[in-house]
Amino acid sequence: MDPAAFRASFGKGEGVEYLADILRAALFISQGHREDVTVHLVLEKSRDYSRVVTFSGNQLGSLADLHERALLSAIAQALEAGRSLGKDESASDSRGVMVQATSFEHLVRTAAKQKPVYVLDPGGIDIRDLEVGPEAVFVMTDHTPMPRNTFKSMVRQGVEKVSLGPVVLHASQGIAIVLNELDRR
Repeated sequence: MDPAAFRASFGKGEGVEYLADILRAALFISQGHREDVTVHLVLEKSRDYSRVVTFSGNQLGSLADLHERALLSAIAQALEAGRSLGKDESASDSRGVMVQATSFEHLVRTAAKQKPVYVLDPGGIDIRDLEVGPEAVFVMTDHTPMPRNTFKSMVRQGVEKVSLGPVVLHASQGIAIVLNELDRR
């Protein structure tokens, strides 16, 4: 994803604002941030390879503000650091935000080889009935449904379907519920 195109999409109804909500819900808690959470934002609209922007709580440097525009700017700055990456190359910006040129499918396949991976699905096992450890990976999508073939591919790789309840939520709301369930355990 081109950093300038990403910045130009702010406030244009393209959905990038959800990314700020996702970062806030996943990483930030009262008077601090979660050091045990990593967020991978997969941005697929790219001229060459998808970009995965990664915020790791245990490596996160300072973010100037937590409002929407500041968080989206942090993503854009990471995209700047990864502007010229070749396939499967990565770079980090000055705050420790990493960007990698790779596909969503490769990211999930790599994670599934190392950790239990779950994808949110209303027809999945209720998260309250599932033994979930601290190393679990949760795959969520924004308001755009995941392509059926991608979903089937994940299931073939051993990714399990998990449900957070009867109502389909925004990704940021799902993150809050997942983290609350893990906190309570």
